[in-house]
Amino acid sequence: MKIIWTFTLLMIPGVVSSMSVTGFSGGEVNITCKYDKGYTENKKYFLKEQGSMRRDRIRTNEKDKWVKNDRFSLYDDTSSAVFTVTLGNLRERDSGTYQCGVDIKSGTDPLTEVNLKVITDTSERRSRKPTTTASDHMTNNGKMPLAF
Repeated sequence: MKIIWTFTLLMIPGVVSSMSVTGFSGGEVNITCKYDKGYTENKKYFLKEQGSMRRDRIRTNEKDKWVKNDRFSLYDDTSSAVFTVTLGNLRERDSGTYQCGVDIKSGTDPLTEVNLKVITDTSERRSRKPTTTASDHMTNNGKMPLAF
């Protein structure tokens, strides 16, 4: 049985928020990132950090339709100002640090850091539920709504 977990964070320019996501080998995860309604026309992206380099996994300017790149899919729901990234057929090597962001021309892209851990041991899968730990969620006033 495949389990889909959805995680939502609000992306605010200049503030990097982060979360931890655990998924199971062969399953999939959905990561939903909110953004400011002023950025509905901007490109959305999801990348993986590899050392000092960042490698795009998916980037699109398409609106209100699914775009697929290998095992990654992205849907930008402009009416809700959220975009969802789905990573399917999870593998242990998918574990690592990712970022979802909005490409803005002038200034710092608003980013959400996603730390993904993929579990492959079937005995651990049976005895442990997937977890999410949110940390470093700050806005200018020190509070940020967080929905899972």
